[in-house]
Amino acid sequence: MLGKRSWEKWAWLRIWACLGQCVLGCGLGLLLCVAPSLAGPAEELVLLNWAEYMDKSLLAQFEQETGVHIREVFFQTEDERDGLLAQTSGVGFDVVVVQAKDIEAYARSGWLAPIEEEKIPNLAHIPNKWRTTYPETDRYAVPWQWGTFGIGYRKDLLKKEITSWMDFFRPIPEAKGRLLMLSDAMVMRTLAMKATGRSMNDFTDPSLKEAAGLLREQKPFVHTYGYLGLGEQSPLITGQYWMALLFNGDAVTLAKQNANIGFVIPKEGTLLWEDCFAILAASKRKDLAARFIHFLHQPQNAARLAEFTNYASVNDGVNPFLSAQHRGNMTIYPPQEVLDRSEFPKNPPPKVTRFFKNLQVQLMRKE
Repeated sequence: MLGKRSWEKWAWLRIWACLGQCVLGCGLGLLLCVAPSLAGPAEELVLLNWAEYMDKSLLAQFEQETGVHIREVFFQTEDERDGLLAQTSGVGFDVVVVQAKDIEAYARSGWLAPIEEEKIPNLAHIPNKWRTTYPETDRYAVPWQWGTFGIGYRKDLLKKEITSWMDFFRPIPEAKGRLLMLSDAMVMRTLAMKATGRSMNDFTDPSLKEAAGLLREQKPFVHTYGYLGLGEQSPLITGQYWMALLFNGDAVTLAKQNANIGFVIPKEGTLLWEDCFAILAASKRKDLAARFIHFLHQPQNAARLAEFTNYASVNDGVNPFLSAQHRGNMTIYPPQEVLDRSEFPKNPPPKVTRFFKNLQVQLMRKE
């Protein structure tokens, strides 16, 4: 047994050795060696997600229950997310939020791991219709929420009833420079096609040319091609924009902050979308990723998430946990006659995608 003085000498040698290792470890080791009680959770999952699209209290609850920390990495556009995954092949990420329409392409690129259903028992709460909306969704993804697009507008500034997509693509002269258009080639194309009275899945040349012409005609009225912020300085709240193309849940969020913000799904119908969670093939924590998705689909948690984002959950078990205000909100749950006029967009031929992506770049170019 060491004497007190010898033990102290041995202990200081250990501390200095530890400190030396810490310096070599660029500082992180210092925290772990000198103050192990301050170290974070041993495991971490990385979620690639939109900003403001996850209830942080649910993440904290998951960490408390499992000891696993969820770190979010945000993307601003779908193109940005796709570019990031193309550069990394998904290395460094565990779970990604992606629309169901893109799952097949992601799987073909080798970015996604197949879903092991036995590890996500709460899949039982998701009706088959949501899991089969697009090819490969049932194999590589877990649907999460669904929604629509519509026109958000300032009722006090526009002085005009909005009923048609043409009110957005051919606005009144006073609205010149007062519009926000989403910087998404697929959304641009499909909603311009709805405005012309065509199906968004009509890929014939006359239909596509008419949609492209309408987008060019709209450009002088567009202040920005991008995504609208949801904070108190959002240009729709401040009045800088009079109209904006919005996800329906974002419209609910903005209307809660300013009662002058209205929202309408035009009479022609709209685009329907479905968001999913998917597990990256490069993830080294696939079992934990599945556990996280299972946690989010516990009915009470899925309800909390739906209330936080102001969107509709695909989870059939949420209703007992949703507020009457959420369930009765027709912006979140449009009437069946509106849904009957709306469509899930099919993925077009590659040449159509290339054409409208090039058109998007042209439209966004400053003159």
